Amino acid sequence: MNYRKIELDSSNIDKKSELLLMQIAKWHNLTPKLWIPDYTVTTAEIEETVLKIQNTRNEDLLLVVAEDELGHIQGFIWACKQEKSQDSVMILSLYVTEDYRGQGVATKLKKLLEEWCRLEGIKTIETTVHYKNNSMIALNQKLGYNPGMVYMTKKL
Repeated sequence: MNYRKIELDSSNIDKKSELLLMQIAKWHNLTPKLWIPDYTVTTAEIEETVLKIQNTRNEDLLLVVAEDELGHIQGFIWACKQEKSQDSVMILSLYVTEDYRGQGVATKLKKLLEEWCRLEGIKTIETTVHYKNNSMIALNQKLGYNPGMVYMTKKL
């Protein structure tokens, strides 16, 4: 598996970068489908996510992809420095394709994030995990993340 940091020049996004961002945005927006079978996402939501990534300053953005030996993207991590505190970063999304889960890809992506954070002087990594995503909860705990607030909703 090869890991590559994506550097974006928002003034000049080529077709290959645009397709990559669309794939990342699609995976990011479809993640709830893992726990909510009838979950749907619109093209507008995917495009909004692409714009959010593109509009993040490069120095505040970490976007790393995991590519197989053929150069196909098999996972990614997307994190941004927090506006409220530049010594904190939020993992906005981490995704690994089904065929590559359990092979250390997510661990490597998180370790690359930690390396970047150390270089940037970031002191805290924050993330959210769906309560049913037991494998990510276990990975986070293995890597030293501490559980925090439980966000709950009720539909009326």
